Amino acid sequence: MLELNFIESVTERDIDLLVLEELSVSENFRKMFSTLIFGETVYKAYIGAWHSVCSDNLGESDLLFIFEATHGLKTAILIENKIDAAPMPEQGARYRQRGEEGIKNGLWESFKTCIMAPKKYLGAVRDSGSYDGNISYETIHSYFVSKGDNDNRSAYKANVLLEGIEKNRRGYQPIENERVTIFVKQYFEYTNEKYPALKMQEAKSRQAGSSWIEFYPDVLPSGREVILAHQMTNGEVKLLFKEKANDLEAIRAKYQSSLSERMSIKKAGQSAAILMRVAKISPLEKNFDEVKEIIDSALDCLSQLSVLFAKNGNI
Repeated sequence: MLELNFIESVTERDIDLLVLEELSVSENFRKMFSTLIFGETVYKAYIGAWHSVCSDNLGESDLLFIFEATHGLKTAILIENKIDAAPMPEQGARYRQRGEEGIKNGLWESFKTCIMAPKKYLGAVRDSGSYDGNISYETIHSYFVSKGDNDNRSAYKANVLLEGIEKNRRGYQPIENERVTIFVKQYFEYTNEKYPALKMQEAKSRQAGSSWIEFYPDVLPSGREVILAHQMTNGEVKLLFKEKANDLEAIRAKYQSSLSERMSIKKAGQSAAILMRVAKISPLEKNFDEVKEIIDSALDCLSQLSVLFAKNGNI
């Protein structure tokens, strides 16, 4: 009997490319995948599938699958893939924003968002509920197993998925990125020197994609239901009211008269935010000293938002 070897340490990218291949070549897989997300048979004809699709302002979708649906609309599924890494703040909300932006730009006519992960992850992570649908690794594994013992290609893919499920069971093992860690440490030291009242979060080790910095000045509630944040790669500084998306109009009523021209109030997934735009920063591409002027601008905006909250208070 042929012994099937599989990848010893599966990464999210390995799963991305496995699923991308199936979406690209298999009609049965396309039908299965879309049916699980939409709850009914909607797939009619394949248009395309892509990996790591970036939006200028709204981040990256791990996978994008576009097809013609039975109702005739050009339809997209935007897919986030997770093995065990913690979700980025408001990640599910940004997938929905990318979907809406795609309709606005004529890229598709309807869409749904999806998170793909081991069943244990889907049950444990709160952010999973912010997507339209989810597909477990176990479900995809069962699809490949159903192809039978004589299909070595499907058996190999089933084993790769099993390794991803096992990796989730063992728990998340973060990989530190030295460049990003040093950048955030310098950011922390600079903030403590120039803007100590902002009380930036402690500078711990960081991964390559980590670009969210939080601040906890004394004017904010101690329970952290309201936070200040700098989302570096998105170029946004925000006063975030967690889980307050339904109170957007109340926030507008309380804050609108106090906003500067640079401030805007917007929904941010399940939360609401008062936003200020600054230039984007990629710690993977720039050293701290190269972007110090942008950091100064961001810290000034954070200070303005802190004063704004002190003046108007919580809702």
